[in-house]
Amino acid sequence: MRFAINHFPPYSILSEGKPPAGINVEAMKIVAEQLNMRLKFVECPFARCIVLLEKGLVDVFVGVTHSAERAEFLHFIEPPVAPGSVQTFYARAGSPISINEFADLDGLIVGLLRHSLYFPEFDKATNFAKVEANTHMQLIDLLLNKRIDAFIGSERRFNYLLHEQGLSNKISQQTFHITEDRKVYLALSKHSVHSDLTESFSKALSYAKNKGVFETPFDRSSSE
Repeated sequence: MRFAINHFPPYSILSEGKPPAGINVEAMKIVAEQLNMRLKFVECPFARCIVLLEKGLVDVFVGVTHSAERAEFLHFIEPPVAPGSVQTFYARAGSPISINEFADLDGLIVGLLRHSLYFPEFDKATNFAKVEANTHMQLIDLLLNKRIDAFIGSERRFNYLLHEQGLSNKISQQTFHITEDRKVYLALSKHSVHSDLTESFSKALSYAKNKGVFETPFDRSSSE
């Protein structure tokens, strides 16, 4: 089973010279064991992972929300791994920018992760400029280098990353946030050689969930 994985602790941790680790890795090890499959890791930025899934060059990815466009090339395996996510905005500490409501985005340059979905009003908006990045760290670099005014992302993921990178005093979380009730899934490529095993994947995933592997990290924010 070719498992597409991007670096984002604590869910997936990619360290040079060390095997992949993290919550998603432990969960997929359980799923693979239940399916009697050998797990092969394919490291890729999130946007690239989505492209690989679409082309059938990888089999699975953990942590995507459903959309009609994605459903054309992905099976969303039940049960979902999380009920939804908290999306919020970040700006440079000390900047005059203050995002307290959606209207405060007017005229700004806002960074986002390529191929990610956030919430419908934001995804469809044209009242501000959007700049896409391939990785979470690229978004942070764009902000620190003043190439964007703010970026959007999952609250728990970015707060963890900013703390890990020692940047909590340079980048500040804004007040405005959205809690989206869009379920988060393990996705199986429809072009995978395993695409006809959705029922088996569902049973294996249910087994992993019943062991509690997803409970703590996915209780607030886990999707892209």
